[in-house]
Amino acid sequence: MNYSRTIKLLTMVGLLFLPQLMNAQLLKGKVVGMSVDDAAVAYSPDGYLLNQKMFDLKVASDGTFTFDMPLENPTADVEIYFGENGIYGAHLVKGKTVEMTITVKDGKEEVTFKGPEADVSRFVNLSSKAFDSMKYSSMDPSAGRPNAEYRALLEENYNKVKAALPKIKNKQQREFYTRLSEGNYKWTKARLIMDDCEDKHVSTKDNAEMKELLKDIDVNDPINYRTNMSLTALNQMCKTEFGGSNEAMCYEQMDIVNKFVTLPALRNVMVRIIGQNYYLYGDGSGDYEEFTKRFKLFAGQDAAIVDGMYKNFLEVKKSKEKTAAGTPAPDITLDLPDGKQVQLKDIARGKFTYIDVWATWCGPCKKEIPFMAQLVERFKGNDKVQFISISVDENVDAWKKMIEADKPAWAQYNIHGAVNAQFSKDWGITGIPRFIMIDKNGNIFAADATRPSNEETAKTIEEQIK
Repeated sequence: MNYSRTIKLLTMVGLLFLPQLMNAQLLKGKVVGMSVDDAAVAYSPDGYLLNQKMFDLKVASDGTFTFDMPLENPTADVEIYFGENGIYGAHLVKGKTVEMTITVKDGKEEVTFKGPEADVSRFVNLSSKAFDSMKYSSMDPSAGRPNAEYRALLEENYNKVKAALPKIKNKQQREFYTRLSEGNYKWTKARLIMDDCEDKHVSTKDNAEMKELLKDIDVNDPINYRTNMSLTALNQMCKTEFGGSNEAMCYEQMDIVNKFVTLPALRNVMVRIIGQNYYLYGDGSGDYEEFTKRFKLFAGQDAAIVDGMYKNFLEVKKSKEKTAAGTPAPDITLDLPDGKQVQLKDIARGKFTYIDVWATWCGPCKKEIPFMAQLVERFKGNDKVQFISISVDENVDAWKKMIEADKPAWAQYNIHGAVNAQFSKDWGITGIPRFIMIDKNGNIFAADATRPSNEETAKTIEEQIK
């Protein structure tokens, strides 16, 4: 099971965006000295990433903002995203207002809190930054740094977190955040091990460091559940690898869950993970009707989740059938940076076309951009092939800002809203990055093509443009 791939994709596409609930003020604050193009607040009722909901946060022209949401518990830790300025954290208290001020001056940043349990908010903010996944390895937009450098950065940040723990006044809260910090540290370290193993094309199951890290992990411990260590340990138990329909692997995962998992929340997550592995990552070649029957029995009270996944699987299956090689490529209207529009059918004709479907917020997408640039350079001047990127950013300004800064040497387009929804449905796209190949006659060559970083991609293009 490629757990690193699973968790990254779920992180990327699994967040539910909701409108901000205004008027009341669980959090109010001000940003001074930095511009904010877009902002959002991420909140999980039980603290687990896959259960996060993302709320829009409106920042006024003077930098002020207010935020409220229904809290299911007396307190909640949230993460606040201020566009490209990064991630911040805050500790909210039901029925009270936390005040937060972010000041940037002469390149230095200061974050202050006032209100209830401000000492905890200060710690949560530090911890959010220390364990921000975008800082480490392949999720880092800059990418390319040696794994050892990320390891050193993690140790440095964890030492800062540990040094800040004594500043939490309440003993019970201090003990909780001590355990939570250790869990976040272990998960980040586990992810770096996964990245290193992936780069070296070896299994994490044979990695001595990973085995030591997961030794004696109680998968039903709420802290291990919350920090992803439970899922990592369960993944390590599974001996069957990804491949084909993933049916055998999914059945083994069900057996492991039945044997070891008693925490209802963890079982719920495993139902979703197993469903993703079969319905999203599998090739559909198995007996999916029989699998679904057995999966629903396993899911028990979570059977409704299986019904939704199965329905979506059938829709995607239909899309794949409609996008078989040799069929006409579905048309869509594309927006250019200057606001003009073109039809995909008009530009994807007469040349072999390689399409990158991406977004500015997608770490794995950004990781492929340098390889896309290499492909463009490799076939520069060859009028038999063209390369285009289609952004699915809803924040069109963020897309324009990035391409203006990077100045890519190939055509850039955007789709959003209903157009993006139709495009995803037509092509059976359930996650990005996604790559598509269209032949010179406007017919589909590969609806789910290899990535630019895959050596086979250049070879395929060369074969098709001889």
